[in-house]
Amino acid sequence: MTHNNTHDRYFEDLGLSLKKAGLCTPVLVIDKQRLDHNIGQLREVINRGFEYRIVAKSLPSIPLLRYIMERTGTRRLMSFHVPFLIHLIEHIPESDVLLGKPMPVSAVRYFYDWHQQHPCEFQPESQLQWLVDSLPRLQEYHAFAQDNNLQLQINLEINIGLNRGGFSDLAEFQQALKLLKDSDHLSLSGLMGYEAHITRIPNLIGGPEKAFRLAMESYRKFTEQVRKVLGDQILENLCLNAGGSTTYPLYQDNGLINEIATASALVKPTDFDVFTLDHHSPAAFIATPVIKDVQKPNLPMASGISALLRMVGLSPQRAAFIYGGNWLASPCYPPGSKRSGLLGHSSNQELYEIDKDHPIQRDDFMFFRPSQSEAVFLQFGSIALMNNGNIETYWPVFQYPEPGSPLAKTTPSFSKDLSASAAEG
Repeated sequence: MTHNNTHDRYFEDLGLSLKKAGLCTPVLVIDKQRLDHNIGQLREVINRGFEYRIVAKSLPSIPLLRYIMERTGTRRLMSFHVPFLIHLIEHIPESDVLLGKPMPVSAVRYFYDWHQQHPCEFQPESQLQWLVDSLPRLQEYHAFAQDNNLQLQINLEINIGLNRGGFSDLAEFQQALKLLKDSDHLSLSGLMGYEAHITRIPNLIGGPEKAFRLAMESYRKFTEQVRKVLGDQILENLCLNAGGSTTYPLYQDNGLINEIATASALVKPTDFDVFTLDHHSPAAFIATPVIKDVQKPNLPMASGISALLRMVGLSPQRAAFIYGGNWLASPCYPPGSKRSGLLGHSSNQELYEIDKDHPIQRDDFMFFRPSQSEAVFLQFGSIALMNNGNIETYWPVFQYPEPGSPLAKTTPSFSKDLSASAAEG
């Protein structure tokens, strides 16, 4: 196999940086220069007139989020998990948070019980938007807010083509708007239309260009309903959210959408290797030591069969057992490496086929690109930040509450039977 010297040198140098820093276990590394490059690409779109909201689940680290907030001039975050929502507002109390998925009303009750027990600078009535996807859920939220004398900002999830839920029927949507108009406890704060399907639509049925156009036409129909029920001026003050890591570059002006949300694009896992992100660079890698460098690996109790399989190219000439494994990730160094089929998956010592002539050795680092960031980033402890060839610092990732912590011990106090309340509302 011919090796790409530039590719190999990048990872060889990165491996030396990790050794210099004394790292000896699997670690998640972010390349700060590549991260900055991707932030620069994002800012070009933001500068077309959009507000920017960081999808916190995809970059689950307070220092990382604060760094991007500073570089992009935003305090807007999107959260998808109540424990992480609480983690965010404890550490970034000035943030403006939009829930990225609709929560059971029990989760809403849980949050407000925690907030009641832990007063802080964060003010939910003005800094938090709850996402609601249906009229029955909105009625539940209304009953809860009414029973507990709370003010809730409501962002309505609209289906603009992904078909993952949200309001689809304009008549039901109109009923929801009328409920919000008449409520003393709920107010409409915006709309969210997610369109992650766009880059996946094959040309046979219209391709991405048609999918984007139809999504925007659908979004506009919902905004016209808002205008009809709540008046012409209201849209000027609403959060009209769309976009995602694979689609945000498609937005050219803010004539309809005024806010885009993205985060994964800034580190570009393999799931985001799409044409809309060709100008982005992979910026996050899993590094793990090679534990054992094995020449002519054999199947258990089948050395003769193994030799025959190697002769016909069905078994590798060389393989490596790594420290850990079984991640949502694909090997990127040494090039051409792949998980071996000789043994099953292992989270302890996974076996990877490597080129017999590659110079990697035992105790060197093998590198992987995560397929996503939101779950993978939480598996390695603090993130190692590489800056100009050196590990500059370590950024801790989100933490779940420990057993016995105030959050873990919280017992909801907003305990009225909400199903009955919803029926009353």
